[in-house]
Amino acid sequence: MSGDPLSENISVIVRVRPLSAAELGTSCLAISHNSISLDLKTETKQFVFDCVAAESTTQEMVFNLVGKPLADACLEGYNATVFAYGQTGAGKTFTIQGLNGDQVLDKRIHFELRGLMPRIVEHIFDRIDIVKAKSEVSYIVKASYLEIFKEQIVDLLDGQAENLRIREDLKHGAYVEGLSEEVVESGEALKEVIGRGIASRHTGATSMNQESSRSHSVLTLRIESKTASEGIATIKTSRFHIIDLAGSERQKSTDAAGERLKEAGNINRSLSVLGNVINALAEMGQGKSRYVHYRDSKLTFLLKDSLGGNSKTVLIANVSPAASSSGETLSTLSFAKRVKQVRNKAVVNEDTGGTVLLLQAEVKRLRAEIAQMKLLRTREPSLSEATRESDCREERKGKVRELEQLLQSTIELRASDLKVQEEIVEEKRSKIFAMERLIKRYQKERERDKEIIKFKEAALERAESGRVAMPENELLKKEIAMIREYEDSQIQE
Repeated sequence: MSGDPLSENISVIVRVRPLSAAELGTSCLAISHNSISLDLKTETKQFVFDCVAAESTTQEMVFNLVGKPLADACLEGYNATVFAYGQTGAGKTFTIQGLNGDQVLDKRIHFELRGLMPRIVEHIFDRIDIVKAKSEVSYIVKASYLEIFKEQIVDLLDGQAENLRIREDLKHGAYVEGLSEEVVESGEALKEVIGRGIASRHTGATSMNQESSRSHSVLTLRIESKTASEGIATIKTSRFHIIDLAGSERQKSTDAAGERLKEAGNINRSLSVLGNVINALAEMGQGKSRYVHYRDSKLTFLLKDSLGGNSKTVLIANVSPAASSSGETLSTLSFAKRVKQVRNKAVVNEDTGGTVLLLQAEVKRLRAEIAQMKLLRTREPSLSEATRESDCREERKGKVRELEQLLQSTIELRASDLKVQEEIVEEKRSKIFAMERLIKRYQKERERDKEIIKFKEAALERAESGRVAMPENELLKKEIAMIREYEDSQIQE
């Protein structure tokens, strides 16, 4: 296998699942290195990707190809995303999670069949332990786990948190408001969190898969590393999305009915929006001007950075080799081909700075060292000593200049942050002022309506005493009822 999962374009790995006992002898796929041919009887279509993983590809091989380099990049400060796409029953959940304990009793086999998710967790904490043993680096790892079920965001770590909303700002990008996030200090602790999330996920049986995922699941790891030296702190932050998409379905293949059919409709609509976003991004990669409709679905809005943004992203396209699934396989391979044309712009998320007081103290200390060196020159130094002293002095002066520049940039950054905060405060003041105006207008309208009701009730009283004809009585009653109904609706709002 070959391919570079960390290239600028989104990398695409196709994984072919083994044929089932009932499908033996019906393969419609031919694999050669990084290309795959699909026999459609009427024609043969060929596709080329970063890698094509045949049926014999092990879970460990997939991890070494995809999971390990992405995890290493994430620890270096890059955002990373891996997601599995394909028809239901093609092996997406197996690739991402592996088999659960109920599906295999042999612990050794269960260990070998671990998916990307547990292997990535193990690798990240192994690397963190190695780095911490060699240097003064502190790490914080936080985990959140959600699913998108029927276009509703559900917190898998908090059963009470449903129908959560996605927000977006300049600092955090797209994020889920109110989503729980847990700090984890070891691989085992993180696996326990993942286990709780998986147990809460919606699954259901179809004719193609006894445990079909009925939702998109997104595990997000937020990793922050901090290195401090001489008053200067270097902080790297990164996000790692590990995504198991619900499978695309055809009703005649899955025999879905009732609630399962409704779920399939939501899944297919969500995947359709994903396809539209990928099409727009692929055309932008060819130099065309397109508007990308990220907000048309919860999934694409949440993964805005992963698709065409600041992330190293890998798509694993899971396909079935069976001839009976050739239509779905063609659809998956065509989607994967378009994804391969999408270009991302991954950068290290690093912030170097320190407190103003610490930077000022460091500048003062270095200046004192230079002054002390001048005072210690009590004898005529040799040429070599003079050269070394001059080099040392220049080095210190250079460091002073660097620190002064860093101090200035830190002060400017603080000023910029303050300006942003002031703008936010001003924006909130404007909103409060606008709300106060609306309240005042509403109060005036209420007073006016009260006067109208009072007048109409007086008119109705006169009408009921026989001084006004009956049709007008009914008209007045309806008018009063309508005004009161309007008042009630305004109160509820």
